[in-house]
Amino acid sequence: MRPDPEDGTTRRPRGGDLPWAPAWLRAGTRRVPARWRAGGPAVVAGRALLLVTGALLALTVWVLAPDAGDTLVLAGVSAAALALLAGSAVLPWHRWPVRAALVFPLTVMGALAVLGTSTEHLAGAYVPFFVLCFVYVGVFLPPRTAFGLLPVAVPLYLLASDDLDLTVVVRTAVVVCTWLIVAELLAQLARRQRAAADVLVRDARTDPLTTIGNRRDLEDRMTRLAPGDTVVVCDLDHFKQVNDTHGHAFGDQVLREFGAMLAAGLRRDDYAARFGGEEFVLLLHASGTGPAMDVVDRLRQTWRDGGGATTFSAGCATLDEVTTAEQALVAADAALYAAKRAGRDRTRSAEAADGWGPRVGADTVRDLSHEF
Repeated sequence: MRPDPEDGTTRRPRGGDLPWAPAWLRAGTRRVPARWRAGGPAVVAGRALLLVTGALLALTVWVLAPDAGDTLVLAGVSAAALALLAGSAVLPWHRWPVRAALVFPLTVMGALAVLGTSTEHLAGAYVPFFVLCFVYVGVFLPPRTAFGLLPVAVPLYLLASDDLDLTVVVRTAVVVCTWLIVAELLAQLARRQRAAADVLVRDARTDPLTTIGNRRDLEDRMTRLAPGDTVVVCDLDHFKQVNDTHGHAFGDQVLREFGAMLAAGLRRDDYAARFGGEEFVLLLHASGTGPAMDVVDRLRQTWRDGGGATTFSAGCATLDEVTTAEQALVAADAALYAAKRAGRDRTRSAEAADGWGPRVGADTVRDLSHEF
């Protein structure tokens, strides 16, 4: 996951995920069709802001007994909001900074200003919606965004209010302070919650000994593999003897050093995880089997040059249009055992593993594991 350039928090892999939000909000978001979850949490919440304000207007406006002119203005404002709502499902939000979602609270505040200046019965009735807009800004947009919104929000608030007098001026000064306090407090709280959620996610997906990925994280990463990507399974040779001779503390240090070597020796887009015990899995993107074996050979040389306590064997399998990631993992594991049978401290590809193909069955691997 990459840091968000706007606020330093971690951007989620799926736009509708809000792990720091209340359970009811997360559950409701998951029920929204994927098309309407596009754009990230700020955009999803912006759509909700439009819907909530529209629903409250529809439920309460009849109490104010609007005349025909008021109804016409209200219909025009509603049509504009619905057009933005529909357009938000197709806009390329991923290309824009997160503050592009300001279009949602600005639309709400602009609509309230139009109602305040163009109607007789609705002026001033819905200015509390400005607070809701700043709550949205505080929760879903980076800190200090509210300060940048003020030069637009204050004139729109005055337009949405009743006739301008000294009372309105004093009230405006009070509500501006309230907006800023509420928005900034919520922004700091949301930032802390996101940071705490990031720590939990990172801990849940990181092997505590080697600090590279763990099996849970590996399973998620494997769902993103494509044809041409290569799965490599590495296993430290005679690791039990290392533990028996030098003790488990020394063995743990060997695992830590091996994990650090993998993390430092791979390309930025490649990935390493501890699969279990002394076994590690590498995911090499767009490499092909030949280049992947070259990468492993380079890692082996680095490990030797660094004085590795033991050697390692490896097996490679490259995905194609009909090979799944799980099948490639099984094939790479089978190739690993072929490397061990050939004398260890070497790499074998699935195609060269004594006739095992990339779609070898899991039972074959289990049978081979008993030999080692």
